[in-house]
Amino acid sequence: MKCVLYISKALKSFTNEELELLSITSTGNNQKKDITGYLYYENKRFLQYMEGEEHIINQMVDKIAHDERHELLALIEKQDLVHRRFPEWGMKNIADLMFSNSAIETTIIQTMSIFGENHLNISERTQKELFNLMDDLSSVSLES
Repeated sequence: MKCVLYISKALKSFTNEELELLSITSTGNNQKKDITGYLYYENKRFLQYMEGEEHIINQMVDKIAHDERHELLALIEKQDLVHRRFPEWGMKNIADLMFSNSAIETTIIQTMSIFGENHLNISERTQKELFNLMDDLSSVSLES
């Protein structure tokens, strides 16, 4: 299995209704492809984590990179995922999440935005720390 974590900049503002529709559509599509993950929206930034079979994740990344609604800023990937971080989530409901303003999401968004907007490579150590933050987010989500 493979997982990816990316940050993108929305090229337009999204209403709550548009975010809800995006969440419903993404969840349905991802369940059909056995993709689980997490999608968060804050201040015109999308933070998404996806996990699933490598060829499916690669197809999704390509689709996302060509989506005209946003600009991909930074992406990191891990090829040897053994256990899913979000096994129960087709895609977490971003319309609800955007009001939580979690410190974990904000940290990931700010870190990846700095690297992406300045065209900097994210070191292996920083990538590991970002995935560790996703582990933290996963454990917090299981409690709620």
